[in-house]
Amino acid sequence: MEADSRDFGNSSVTDNFMEELARANLKLSAGLKLKVAETQSSAIVAMSRVVSRSFSAGGKLLICGNGGSAADAQHLATELTIRYRSSVARKALPAIALSTDTSALTAGANDLGYDRVFARLVEAYGNEGDVILGISTSGSSMSVYNALHQGREFGLHTLALLGGDGGRVRDVADLSVVVPYAEAADRIQECHIAIGHVMIDCIERIMGYCG
Repeated sequence: MEADSRDFGNSSVTDNFMEELARANLKLSAGLKLKVAETQSSAIVAMSRVVSRSFSAGGKLLICGNGGSAADAQHLATELTIRYRSSVARKALPAIALSTDTSALTAGANDLGYDRVFARLVEAYGNEGDVILGISTSGSSMSVYNALHQGREFGLHTLALLGGDGGRVRDVADLSVVVPYAEAADRIQECHIAIGHVMIDCIERIMGYCG
């Protein structure tokens, strides 16, 4: 078969340029994680203890976010309900990602307005002593803000993973971890999922499932 000689994309972008771009992005991501590690490890541990106490008392964790943060919510909820790593044998831990029910999301957006979709689900599922974790790279998401506000009214513990300066969501969170970066959501999301994994590791250890 004759090779396709058509020129795809921008031929002036060299491999050297792209390799340097890759290095710069990875270094930026690593640097942000180091900054969070140095300044907010105590908050991560405190949030993990709140969730552990709720689980131990028969409570559950509700998680919400939009876009990539919705994917992070589902990711973390699954690692709690199914498993985080195969080396730790434990019971399923009750975590619900509020972004997974498309009928509820679309009905809520249509009937109540999108800003209320997660708050309505917190009203449906939340009980005093449960935990609501909101994830927002900007900290300005009204749907996440309203969910945590509703959680407070129902006696839930409110936690948040945020970016930038924390935005309005920080005001309704009992505890939060804020990634100090506001230029691009992707770098913040990379930190959020890493923080979530650290929290699960801490939760399993606090609850005695591993040494």
